[in-house]
Order: sequence, then structure tokens, then C-alpha cells
Amino acid sequence: MLPVHDQWDLLVEYDLSYYFHGLWVESDDQEKVARLLRVDEKTRQECDLGTLIDLYQGRPADTVWLGPHAPGWTHLLAFGLYPYHPAIRNLGKRRVFQVRYDDDRYLLEGLYLYYDGRQLGYAGPPDEEGNMDLPDYLAYADGLELGEDDRRNLHLMLCMAGRITGRFLDQEWFTSTRTMYRIPDGTWPEPG
Repeated sequence: MLPVHDQWDLLVEYDLSYYFHGLWVESDDQEKVARLLRVDEKTRQECDLGTLIDLYQGRPADTVWLGPHAPGWTHLLAFGLYPYHPAIRNLGKRRVFQVRYDDDRYLLEGLYLYYDGRQLGYAGPPDEEGNMDLPDYLAYADGLELGEDDRRNLHLMLCMAGRITGRFLDQEWFTSTRTMYRIPDGTWPEPG
């Protein structure tokens, strides 16, 4: 099963090819997810992706844009959060899949699975040697094998996330109105 649209091409089309930090949270309750992230409710704004990109101003407030993904799943774009951020680890006893790509830093952090505050490991397509941390997800990787090209690998990881959650990223996803919140500076302790 592959998406109708190449996932990388959609990121380019909707101006997210420079940076993408996506989280798929196993929950239909977007408001509960927002509360667990400790967003500032007063910053709530319904907006489309273009407005989100225009409004995001970076620190001092981290920003999330969240909404329904597929039955049983909420998706959010995160700006300012880093992998293993305390907000992500605070999402409780539910699966949370994360993919992060930063073109400025030439950085692709694969499809990682979190559960109950712990990162359980890599759940994305296997590398050329067939390696992956969580073999329970190997069935979702049929026909997906990572190579040397990070952009192609990101497409494959997003395909894997789509297979697991039951929905690939598509044009409707990119053009929908979702909820933007800010997480005020100081809400979560800094690492170190």
C-alpha cells in the first residue's frame, strides 16, 4: 500500500520541505492531547497551514498545530520541540510516532515510537541490512527500504506512518483547518 501522492512532493508543495516535525498520537481526543502538551488555551487559533507558517515566530513560545488524522489518531506538527522533549514524553500510555526532518541541519530523525514517557526505538522502514529496533512493525515495511537519499527516506518513513495509522498525508490533510496553540517558554524544563 502506497500513497497516491509522493509524501516528499507534498511537503515541497505545501512549504514544509525545509522543516517537518510530525507526531501521530494514538488518541481521538485532540483537546486532551493539547492539555497533556500543556498548551496555553488563550493562544488557541483555528487556522490553515499557510496561516500557521506565517504566525510561527519561534521562541519564546513553542507551537503545535493539531487535528484529526484517522480514526483513533491525532496528528500534530510541532515547531520548537525537540526529540525526546518532555511534552512528547508526557503524552501518556498511548503510542506516539515521531518523524523529524530539518533541511538546514541536514538532519533526518526517523520514525520513533514513544509510549508512557519512553522512547521505545525506531519503528520505520529497515535499512539495507534489514535492521530496525521494533520488529513488531516489520509487517508495515513491506517494499519500503531505506537508502542514501534523506528526502526519499523521509517519504518512506511517512509511508510507514501512514500504513500504521491508516492514513497517508494527502492534499486534504495539508489544506484543512486545524488548531494552533503555543506552549509558553518555561512550561517544560530545559535539558541539561
